Amino acid sequence: MHPLLQERIGEQSLLLGNEAIARGALEAGVSFAAAYPGTPSSEIALQFFQIARESDLYFEYSVNEKVALEMATGAAMCGLKTMVTMKHVGLNVAADALMTLAYTGIAGSLVLVVADDPFMFSSQNEQDSRWYGKLSGLPILEPSTVAEAKEMVLYAFDLSEKFKLPVILRTTTRINHSSGMVTFGPLQKRITRGEFHKDPFSYVCIPSVSRNLHPKLLDKMAKAAALADESSWNRIEGDGRWGIICNGVSHGYVSDAIDELGLFRRFRILRVGFSHPFPEKLTQRFLEGCEKVLVVEEGEPYLEEAVRSCAHKIGLTLPVHGKGEGLFSRLYEFDPLMVKQVIAAF
Repeated sequence: MHPLLQERIGEQSLLLGNEAIARGALEAGVSFAAAYPGTPSSEIALQFFQIARESDLYFEYSVNEKVALEMATGAAMCGLKTMVTMKHVGLNVAADALMTLAYTGIAGSLVLVVADDPFMFSSQNEQDSRWYGKLSGLPILEPSTVAEAKEMVLYAFDLSEKFKLPVILRTTTRINHSSGMVTFGPLQKRITRGEFHKDPFSYVCIPSVSRNLHPKLLDKMAKAAALADESSWNRIEGDGRWGIICNGVSHGYVSDAIDELGLFRRFRILRVGFSHPFPEKLTQRFLEGCEKVLVVEEGEPYLEEAVRSCAHKIGLTLPVHGKGEGLFSRLYEFDPLMVKQVIAAF
């Protein structure tokens, strides 16, 4: 039996990040998975391919990312739990379907895993997929560890089912290809047969229908924003007067740096894991207790721009440092030493 199909509730296992994501999907009861392989996402699809050979999970390698998303969408519109995986540049291929899918919604649940590749280890660019959250109006979750990757998949399926929307799980190479201890939970029974109910006023996006669907999407995002403010994936750690806001793998680098530098009492950390819609109210509460803030994130200044906006809205003039001041670069990936040096000099 494939190791990820074994129940082993409460036991721990050393898993690759991509294996942890696959296990999370199995624990959530995923019944349909599709993928177009591409590093750093490929091992997720490989697990599903192997598991489908000895279980009732349906899996396919699709001809491209758009087709993979459309296949998963069809199953999700029949009420099934579905997952589609791809690398960051593949999301460009799937974007045509994704933008309208945000309007139509789904009957079941759909988690879209997109693996970004800072430093371009195996890619032609290092685009930051978080902007697709704003562009499409869909929730984005970002794990910071391998163990979180598994747990966040479970949450992503619940979130998708709650809002009847696809949820984007955005990872990076250091999450996908790191190994970590993962605690196994129970495997939900898969529901493998669904039923499609015609709903032309949701699924047929002619202009007159889409005009009604867009306000509904905005309403869902407003509710998701309130949820992000209270989510355990967005949390404040410490009570110092100097703030650090971080996401993804950067959270581990920040925590290690503060530990090694012995700066627990000086800093407070806002870890952002539910990054779109951005947790504005939580961030504003965090900023009100800070004298200055450092934003630590790989890629584009996504969090940094959101933090500056939050500060402006409540009239705070505290300095927000990050890529804008050149402390961090928009290029390549971070490493623990780089983050430690910036924090030590902050």
